[in-house]
Amino acid sequence: MPRLSTLSNPTGLVELDRLRVGIALDEGGKRPAFSLLKLDLSELSLSSPLNVVVIARRGNSEERVELGPVSEWKKGYQELSEIGSDGSWEFRVLLVRPGSPKLIAVAERVRPEGQGDSSSFIGLEPADLGQRPWEIAIQEAEGRAVIRFNKEIYLSSGAVEADSFFIGMILPEAIRRVAEFVSTRPGVMEEVWGPFKHWLALHGITDEPGETEDQQSEWCNQIIAAFCNRFEFANRLKDLRSKGDDE
Repeated sequence: MPRLSTLSNPTGLVELDRLRVGIALDEGGKRPAFSLLKLDLSELSLSSPLNVVVIARRGNSEERVELGPVSEWKKGYQELSEIGSDGSWEFRVLLVRPGSPKLIAVAERVRPEGQGDSSSFIGLEPADLGQRPWEIAIQEAEGRAVIRFNKEIYLSSGAVEADSFFIGMILPEAIRRVAEFVSTRPGVMEEVWGPFKHWLALHGITDEPGETEDQQSEWCNQIIAAFCNRFEFANRLKDLRSKGDDE
């Protein structure tokens, strides 16, 4: 089968909503692996047969994996042997006719599940930061933010997630930056920032930010309070300090 161009965009290409796709990532082994857990094609009226192809991307590297027909695609974990070790994860899911390079449908910029409660809109990415331990970057067009951590301190995003001090002290600030960004852009949650709106609902926040600066500030404060109360960051950090670094 000819190699599929990642730039193909033929007439009639169906763009799949990222909410229809679910991908799990496992970085615990010698090589990373992923599983396509969900592929919802209901009410799309796509003609059969179709095959599933997933392109995994990390930083400047990518790897293409064929998963077979949509009726019975390989749901087990697929090991990635060509992917790089730096950068944030992103997946592209393609639907193609067997034996043809033409794309029929595609889901772009799919983020893996299970990378923290806010992983759909906040990622972790290693970077050369000199003496800066971390920084936060808002990816406006992608509808997410990235915590860029100093790769001289942490070897991987997994090491960052395992550091309760880092997560407890930095993640609330990242949430605050996202909330402030969204609060000053009416309607943005109806566009590419949909996952953030869903995340807010999980924390009991369904109101939209107000029009005045004070209303927007109060809305952001409610978000931070709900998030920190849910995970009890202050209590966790206090317990860690009382137990010592060995804990």
